[in-house]
Amino acid sequence: MAVLPETIRSIPIFSGLSREDIAKVLGKMEECSFSVGMTIVSQGDKGDAFYVIQSGAVQVVLESVGGRSEAIALLGPQDYFGEMALLSGEPRSATIITVKETNVWRLSREAWDELIDRHPTWLLQLCATLSKRLSRADQQYSIGRDAFNSLAEELYNSKSPEQQKFFRRAALLSEIDTNTVGTLLQTEGAKQFLEELETSNFPLIRHLEGERYELHLFFRDFLREKLLAVEGKEVSQQLHAQIAAQYEALGDWQQAIHHFKEIQDWPAVTRLLVAQKEELLNGAAVFVKNVFENIPQEHFFADSQLVHIKAMILAHLGDLVGAFRTYKEVLSQKAQGSLGTEGISRYLTMADTLRNRGEYAQAINCLRSALNLAEQETANWDASPAEVYRTDNQRSSEAALPVSGARVRSRFLDRLRPSAGFLRASSRSRWLGAILGLGIGSYLWFGTPDLGLDRGATRLLGLLSFTLIYWVFRVLPDYGVALIFALGLILTRLATPQTVMGGFASTTWFMTLGVLGLGAAITGSGLFYRLSLHLVRMFPLNYYWQIFATGLMGVVVMALIPQQTARTAITSQMLVNLSESLGYKTPSKASTGLFAASFLGLGQLGFLFLTGSTTSLIAWGLLPRDVRLQFTWGYWFIAALPPTLVVIAIVLFCIIFLYRPESEPKISYKMVQTQLDVLGALSFKEWISFSALCLTVAGWLTVPYHGIDSAWIALIAFAILVNTAVLDWGTMRKAIDWELLIYMGVTLSIPELLTRAKLDQWLVELISPVIDPVLHNPAL
Repeated sequence: MAVLPETIRSIPIFSGLSREDIAKVLGKMEECSFSVGMTIVSQGDKGDAFYVIQSGAVQVVLESVGGRSEAIALLGPQDYFGEMALLSGEPRSATIITVKETNVWRLSREAWDELIDRHPTWLLQLCATLSKRLSRADQQYSIGRDAFNSLAEELYNSKSPEQQKFFRRAALLSEIDTNTVGTLLQTEGAKQFLEELETSNFPLIRHLEGERYELHLFFRDFLREKLLAVEGKEVSQQLHAQIAAQYEALGDWQQAIHHFKEIQDWPAVTRLLVAQKEELLNGAAVFVKNVFENIPQEHFFADSQLVHIKAMILAHLGDLVGAFRTYKEVLSQKAQGSLGTEGISRYLTMADTLRNRGEYAQAINCLRSALNLAEQETANWDASPAEVYRTDNQRSSEAALPVSGARVRSRFLDRLRPSAGFLRASSRSRWLGAILGLGIGSYLWFGTPDLGLDRGATRLLGLLSFTLIYWVFRVLPDYGVALIFALGLILTRLATPQTVMGGFASTTWFMTLGVLGLGAAITGSGLFYRLSLHLVRMFPLNYYWQIFATGLMGVVVMALIPQQTARTAITSQMLVNLSESLGYKTPSKASTGLFAASFLGLGQLGFLFLTGSTTSLIAWGLLPRDVRLQFTWGYWFIAALPPTLVVIAIVLFCIIFLYRPESEPKISYKMVQTQLDVLGALSFKEWISFSALCLTVAGWLTVPYHGIDSAWIALIAFAILVNTAVLDWGTMRKAIDWELLIYMGVTLSIPELLTRAKLDQWLVELISPVIDPVLHNPAL
């Protein structure tokens, strides 16, 4: 195992990654075993994984067209194969067969795509690495080609003008069939010319099978250069068009498309792709995929038929993610057109939701409908939603995805209608909330009903009611509503700016800022990725033990950090890394179960500790002084423990029942240790972050001894992180929830406003008739 990281680093496509990135790659690899004589990959299969040999040996077998097999290489421990499958997914170029008991590490294309989605900057490093690799290969290629051109020149000059002309034009063909070459090139004597060339001592032609031949790649390039020099580019273009027309007449659609592509006759390429899409799908899907890589974007984006066919081909090849991205890319190009309409926005929203749930087939159908609708609106068609559904069904023969089928599509459309209704209902609820909030707020503000409050308190109640209703119905962003509330108080002089904005100077606000900064540093430095690996190693690699571990982690964090949002900010990235290390997809039932277990500490058990939530601290502060002295941190914990155990039992039972993992963890203790070895010693930023965390926790636990408020301890840690450059402005701008801080800065003043206006007493009197009858029963 110790050599695996070095092997990964030696592979060109991984050589530019950092040690932490290499560790994440290792975390996605799974161990596989093969007995003697087993085939690991077969020539022509889709490239879907990369392999590193741990022990044993394999042979690389090349299979020819005629069915002959030839072993061309033997690979042993630390050797690897299939790395280009991670980038291109092209068919395997050889068969790999074990010659003894063999263990390998396997990285699937799917796992690699997940890593790229989470770390898109890796693509830049891969491009730079591959560029250097191609540059070195190009130098070697140039040296070999010079020698070959000299040989080809000698042979070419020895031929008659008629033979030279034939070979120049035959160089335009990828394969030469003596039964059709006369028709294609309108020449005679082709078979004789080819046989003479085959019997010569020059390795310039290869006999495939039957009457088919293939010119050596270098020789073909040499002859094409001669064609341009002797007959000119215009003749070359005419020949391609002539050959394409002949192949089309013969029914060889691949060759016809190939030659139309060579002269960039994109309308002809499009015509054949549309007319023969079913036959090409079943017999030449990879070829069509490669054709699409050459079609100019402006031509591709302008024709929705091409978009549908490309998505259909990718789906047929199993690349649902690629089909999804194709539609998204095209729809983003049309963003300046009709994409602002409500119908298309709904389709896009539903597609993203389905994609997040892993239901790519349905998501692709949704995007296809969005593109069809965009095309209709571009043509100024006025179609009702029912007509849109009907149009989609009518076009199923044009752009149906093979991964779904008619019945799946029908079921999906049935599900689509209530989903769209839900989105409309959500919009209606916001409008209802907006009207309700304005109505109640205006009534209390302008009507000033007799509620037993003075005029100022009634107006404050009206403004507060408006704010709460807008928060509940999410009419506007929470922090935006908070600012409206603050400005309403200040401009109407119901409260002074110092009182309204006092929350921004409170210890709670500064403690939240410090904790969020600490969380950003811990996650940004990679410290929590390291801690998540240690957490995996501490407990058995069993889903239920990991549920226990994440629940325990949540409880510990809750004991130390009273602000719930801050707790979530610190632990969320750790949970993502833990799920990633265990090999669970995000989202999945298993990853959801881990998050639900941690939520015991992040939210549900906030009452277990005095410092477990800001609500607990507020409630503690409202207690009479003598009672508050009795409720120490330990006494509070003992009093809250019985209901806590009940909640833990219920929640854990529900998690185990509802979120059973779809698969077992795909990671071993050896791989976890290898990842930790790759990470190596703590980096400077990790040391500073770890030291700041220890300082903060120790400071909070020893407040009774030194008397420094917890907020200032958190702020000291924040200052250390800023001044050591662990937190720069870019990180703080992105990683710290400033919207939350604005929201908190305003809302922290609400308790004081309620007390000054005596609204708290009024509320107690209002609910006393409900509470008094059950005071004799503590359980109720």
